[in-house]
Amino acid sequence: MATGQSVAVKHWARIIKRWPVDRVRPEHISFQTVMQGRLQKASSPSAAAENVKANEALVSPANPPQLDEAREMRQVNALYSLLEDRYFNAYPIPAKLRNPESMPTHYDDVIKEMDEAPSRTWTQSLMKRIKGSLRFS
Repeated sequence: MATGQSVAVKHWARIIKRWPVDRVRPEHISFQTVMQGRLQKASSPSAAAENVKANEALVSPANPPQLDEAREMRQVNALYSLLEDRYFNAYPIPAKLRNPESMPTHYDDVIKEMDEAPSRTWTQSLMKRIKGSLRFS
């Protein structure tokens, strides 16, 4: 890369900042963490130079992965389309699909459950699991 950052890297940084945080997923495998690591690998010019052997042996450094600007821009465009809900707006979900007659609040309950799950204690999770496995009719 040249002295300045490429356009794709700037877009990736913007996407990482705007991407919603998944509270259920552990931090070390979140989208933001994984993509920041990927960008740091791609943008560091001499990562191999730091890996010198202790005996000062001659080491041929591995070439750092080069960014394919066109490929990266296609990926960036796809992620922007998800962030901006382009597909949700272009193909709206019918109300019958969103709220089925058999259980109209199902998807709202799933979202509520996903919001509550990260803040539960171990005992609350255990009680929830036991309540879910017992059915009385």
